[in-house]
Amino acid sequence: MRRRRKYDFYIAVFLTIFTVGYFIYNHVSAESRGIGLYSAALETYKASDYEKAYEEFNKVPAGSSLKPPALFRQARCATNMDKKELAIKKYNRIVRSKAKSSIAPISEYNMANLMYEIQDKRAKRHFKRIIKKYPASDYAVASHYYLGLIEAANPPKSERRMEKSRNKAFIYFKTYIEESPDGRFALKAIDEIKKLGVPLTNYDNLLIAKSYYANGEYIKAKDYLFKTTLAESWSDFAKNEYRLGNKDKGNFYAETGLKKHAANTSNKDVYEVMDNYIATFPTRKEGIEKLNSMGLNSTGADYAAYLNCNEVVASNLKEACYRTLYEKYPNGQFSADSLYNIFMVKYLQKKYYDAQRLGLLHLEKFPGVNSSPAVIYYMGKIAFKLKRYETANDYYKQVIARYPDSYYAFRANFNLYKDDGMFPFLELNVKPVVFPYKKSLDNNLVVKLAYLKDYDLVGELCKNDKFIQSWIAYQKKNYTVSAVMARNGMEEMAVKPPFDDLRWRLVYPAHYYDIVDKVKGDNNPIILQAIIKEESHFNPYAKSAAGAAGLMQLMPATYNEVVKKHNLPKDLSVETANITAGSLYYTSLKRMLGNKDLYTIAAYNGGIGSVTNWFSKLIYNDTDEFVEQIPYPETRNYVKKVLRTYWVYGNIY
Repeated sequence: MRRRRKYDFYIAVFLTIFTVGYFIYNHVSAESRGIGLYSAALETYKASDYEKAYEEFNKVPAGSSLKPPALFRQARCATNMDKKELAIKKYNRIVRSKAKSSIAPISEYNMANLMYEIQDKRAKRHFKRIIKKYPASDYAVASHYYLGLIEAANPPKSERRMEKSRNKAFIYFKTYIEESPDGRFALKAIDEIKKLGVPLTNYDNLLIAKSYYANGEYIKAKDYLFKTTLAESWSDFAKNEYRLGNKDKGNFYAETGLKKHAANTSNKDVYEVMDNYIATFPTRKEGIEKLNSMGLNSTGADYAAYLNCNEVVASNLKEACYRTLYEKYPNGQFSADSLYNIFMVKYLQKKYYDAQRLGLLHLEKFPGVNSSPAVIYYMGKIAFKLKRYETANDYYKQVIARYPDSYYAFRANFNLYKDDGMFPFLELNVKPVVFPYKKSLDNNLVVKLAYLKDYDLVGELCKNDKFIQSWIAYQKKNYTVSAVMARNGMEEMAVKPPFDDLRWRLVYPAHYYDIVDKVKGDNNPIILQAIIKEESHFNPYAKSAAGAAGLMQLMPATYNEVVKKHNLPKDLSVETANITAGSLYYTSLKRMLGNKDLYTIAAYNGGIGSVTNWFSKLIYNDTDEFVEQIPYPETRNYVKKVLRTYWVYGNIY
């Protein structure tokens, strides 16, 4: 009996091990086969052989994580073959699956669209379900538009119910325009509202005008603005006239609104109008002076005063201007920057105890603002000058830890480790741009699709992820779009990731570095790489309003001078020629400026004549004081941007 039980036990153990092993083998096998089959089917799909691709996607095993996207692709194939009923069935399998999939929202939206096209009444139910289940998605926004179409196309017979249905349709269209004024259906939604013939309020007319404006239909926007009141629409009137090129009318609305109605307008709209207003004057200074002469006392008054302070050069007048602004608007939008500027004046005047007191106030009252890294850095310099060396080092380390990708982290690093020199990085160990995440949601499905080069589906699943959208643009060789998208994504992050995070490579790709390294001469190639990024964002066809062209934004006269000396191609957009010319021009500036890169970077933007003039006019004791006192704001910011970019490139690579 005991032997029998022992035998049964071993059989049970064997069966359990076999079952588990078979399950694991089958799962691994299904996943492995699924990757190969999906990849082959995708190539067939890209070749537009939809019938064959449909059959190949069908072979992806049910146990594979790629089965849902395979079903999705089958639905796309069926749609392209005009087999809408079949496509609906495939989408429905994804929607009804118990396994949660990131493909479900787009699948249900596509299914509802097809149902709408074939006049299937179930479309309405699915559009409503999308709004309820995925309220924050783009699919929910678009569903409002389609629900409006459904309500408008099927009016009930009774007059009372007809009016109710018409109002429902209006609300759906209106909601769509509110959520997506520049969306693909916005203009169509407006046309549908016109057909409904419902009475429009001031708000409705303004909403339509804003949507027309967002879509570049400025004449139509003007028609609807005239149906609103000037008190609520003055900023829209002004912006619209500026877009139409009517500067005088734009200025009329701007002046009227700023004097009478600005208090009830958002800061963003007021500031935008003010910027447009200033741009209509021969010089920026004249426009700012005119704004300040209006005697503004509501929204915009602080911005006008702030712009005026930015124009002041003399340190005593600058301090008085910013102090008045800070005391008048202690909690305003520009109070942090005003306090920072007062702090910097005191520092440059060597009134270190006064500066220290202001710096502590700034760090306590305005944590995490744009000027925070500068304040922390100069608090370190003040501590050093007061012989509090450990405190100084603590401040420097704080800048590097909290704002690792800032210009002031670069300067703090120099002050901590001067033995390594001002420019510690001499070359890059180039690493490729890869998918920005090692892991993702949905069992890494997005990562798998990315490596299978299913860019379209990855883009659909990750519409709001700027880094993934940046990566897709990079794969499609849209390098400028890619870099800008990734930069915007990184700027939105309150806490920056470590430099080995893959997202940094998208913000700072080593694109064209192979050329830079070949033609660098005696220059630091990372500085040249930084100049390319800041000048053109890797667009070889970039051209400025002043006429500077190419990757390194060289003026034609400068380029032609280099071309004559070194026998280069005459086309500014040729990458190798442009970078070579830029490197040679940088070398010539550097030789005239004592081989100092910082001064050369300033001269590359502001001109060598300006830089040599500043040597005699500015009073400074070190690099920091020189940079902070550069009279041209554009050049001052340019130097900081290029050095920041140099620093980040060095840390990433």
